[in-house]
Amino acid sequence: MNAKFSILISAALITLRTVSAAPQDTLRLSLRQVMDTARSAAVSVQLARSHSAEMEASVGEARGALLPHLGASATDGIRSEDLPAQGLSAAAFGFTGPNAPVIPNLIPPFNYQDARVNASISLVDISAWKRYEASLRENEGSQWDEQAASEDAVMAAAAAYLDLARARALISARDSELVIAQQLDTLTLAQKQAGSLTRIEVLRAQGQLSSAQSARAAASGQEEQARFALLRILGLNMATYPELTDTLSLEGGNAEVPDSSSVDAAVSSRPEVLSADKQAEAARENLGALKAGYLPTLNVGGDYGLSGRRLDGNAEWTEDLVVQLNWSLWDGGTRDAKQSEQHERLRQAEIRQHDTRDAVEQDFRTSASSMRATREQATHALDQVRFAEEEARLAQERFAAGGSGNLEVITAQNSLSLAHDGYIDALYGYNRARLAFLRAAHRLSEF
Repeated sequence: MNAKFSILISAALITLRTVSAAPQDTLRLSLRQVMDTARSAAVSVQLARSHSAEMEASVGEARGALLPHLGASATDGIRSEDLPAQGLSAAAFGFTGPNAPVIPNLIPPFNYQDARVNASISLVDISAWKRYEASLRENEGSQWDEQAASEDAVMAAAAAYLDLARARALISARDSELVIAQQLDTLTLAQKQAGSLTRIEVLRAQGQLSSAQSARAAASGQEEQARFALLRILGLNMATYPELTDTLSLEGGNAEVPDSSSVDAAVSSRPEVLSADKQAEAARENLGALKAGYLPTLNVGGDYGLSGRRLDGNAEWTEDLVVQLNWSLWDGGTRDAKQSEQHERLRQAEIRQHDTRDAVEQDFRTSASSMRATREQATHALDQVRFAEEEARLAQERFAAGGSGNLEVITAQNSLSLAHDGYIDALYGYNRARLAFLRAAHRLSEF
C-alpha cells in the first residue's frame, strides 16, 4: 500500500492538514508500523504469552514426576521403646553398662537423633509418561495460541488503520462536496439578486449547503472515533494525532480462485488449526494416562544416614533400599468416572478441531471471493465518480449560463456524493477483504 493511490483518496491527507483544532502532537504512522507494534504490544498478545509461559512451567511439573527425587531429613526427639515388640535390645540404643535401664524390656523416654538423605525414582509409570506427553501437546498448543493472538492483534490494528483511512477519505470527499455546495449557494444568491431566480431556488441551495455541512460534521465524528480506536489499540496518548502514510488503494493484485491444494495448505498452516490439533492430541494423551492408571507402577527408593544417640557417641550409619510395586486394583469407580469425563473432553476437542478447520476454509474462500468482487466493484465505482463529476460540472455550467435551475445541479451533486461513498466503500471493502484473505492464507506479512 505505497503507490498508485487514487486521485480522490490521495487528496485526503492534504485536506486534513487544514482541519481545525487538530492535536499538536503529530505522529506519522505507516500500516506496517501499526501492525508490528500490535504484534508485540497488544494486551491479548501479552496475555497469550503469559499463558504460554504457564504451560511451559506445567511441562516441567509433569516431567518432575519422571525424574529422581532427592531429599534430606533430620530428627531430634524423645522416644521410649518396647523392645520385645520390635525384637531389639537396649544396647541398640546405647544403653550399656551402668546406664542400662532397670527394666530391660522397656526403655524409658530418652533423647534420640536421626539424620539421613533419601532418593527415589519411578522406573515404570506409564500414566505419568502419558501425562507428560499431554503437557507437551498442551504447551505446543499454547504457543500456537500465542501466534494466533498475535495475528488477531495485527488484524485489529490493521482494521483500525483502514477504518481511519476510510474516515479521512470520506472527509476529503465531504470537503470537496462542501466547496461545490458553497459555490452553488453563492451563485444562486447572485442570480437571485439579479432577478433571474426565485426564492425557492435560493432555499434549495441553502438546504444543499446545510446538508453538505451536516455530512462534513458526520464524517468528522467518524474520523475522531476511528482515530481514538487506533490510538487505543496501539496504547498511545489520545491527544496524539496520527498522520497516515498509507491510504486505501487497489494495490496488491487480485485473489485467484482457490483450488483444493491451496485451501488445504492454508488451512494446515493456520495457528488456530494447529492449536486445535494439539489440544485434541493432548486430550487423547490424558485419556491414555487415565487408562494406564489400571497398570502397576514400579519405584525404587532408598535412604542413608546416621541414627541413634549421637550425644553419647553410639549413633550408627544405616541405609535402606526398596523396590516397590504398586498396583491399584479397585478405587471405587473413580478411574472409570474420570475416563468418561475425559472421553467427553476428547470429543469436545475433536469437535472444535473440525469446526476450526471448517471456519478457516470458509474464511479463505469467502475473503478470496470478496476480494474479486470488491476489486471489480471499486473499478466500476471509480468510473461512476468520473461520470458524476462530469455531470456535476456540466450542470453547474448550464446553471451559470442560465440554461437551467439549480435543482439539476443539486441532483447532480447528490449523485456525486453517492458515487464518492460507493468508491470509498469499495476501496475499503477490498482492503479489508485482502487483509482477511492474507490472514486466512497465513500470509499477513505480505499486506
